[in-house]
Amino acid sequence: MSISDKLNTPTSQQPATVPAMLKQHNARLKTIAPSGIDVNKFSAALMAEVRNSPKLADCNPMSILGAFIKSTQLGLEPGAALGHCYFVPFKSECTLVMGYRGMMELAYRSGRVQSIAARVIYQNDEFSYSFGISDELSHKPATDDRGSITGVYAIAKLVGGGIHFEVLSMADIEKARKASKAGSSGPWRDHFEEMAKKTAIRRLFKYLPIGIELNRAIVIDETAGKQHNDKTAESVLEGDFEIMDGSIDQPVS
Repeated sequence: MSISDKLNTPTSQQPATVPAMLKQHNARLKTIAPSGIDVNKFSAALMAEVRNSPKLADCNPMSILGAFIKSTQLGLEPGAALGHCYFVPFKSECTLVMGYRGMMELAYRSGRVQSIAARVIYQNDEFSYSFGISDELSHKPATDDRGSITGVYAIAKLVGGGIHFEVLSMADIEKARKASKAGSSGPWRDHFEEMAKKTAIRRLFKYLPIGIELNRAIVIDETAGKQHNDKTAESVLEGDFEIMDGSIDQPVS
């Protein structure tokens, strides 16, 4: 059976299909999306991802919808085109994995960050940093052969003043990758440098005055592969969705 056939199999032959669920719950999805977010555009991006990934097409449709609900609530478009977030198949379940560009987008939206960046450090770069009364970081990339990756860092300048940065070694990055359920597949396999940058940005967030959206993104990212997206979908479609006591699957009573 082709991917197209899987996506459009009549509901009499399977509980639900992704296109059918998106159409059925379009109005509800629009109510949970941030202002200015085009849910129809997000839906088209999701369908493009599913069509291009046979393994994703084989996932439980409800888990795909659950991951889509989370990305919609955050206002982050699915797929590698923007790199905001990724839909990664793990066995028969779809897992939402945040991208570093998505983390940066949310940081800017908070209104508390003037600038934020994440950069990869290579063996032949000139790089140094120190902590003290006045923290310092200097990075001069090599102009020719930069060599292999030795680390990554993220740096943010806050509105109103103050600069924070976080530096990770390859050992730190590998530890984060191995702790991820999708550490050997999806974006960690296909976009390693981007995931390394995201790891540094997420570590940096611990020191920033972040808002609700960023807190929600961190909870989602920290529970990637552990959350039950089908339950998330049921919660959102039956009631309002919010984070309560660190959980992402509880509807408001």
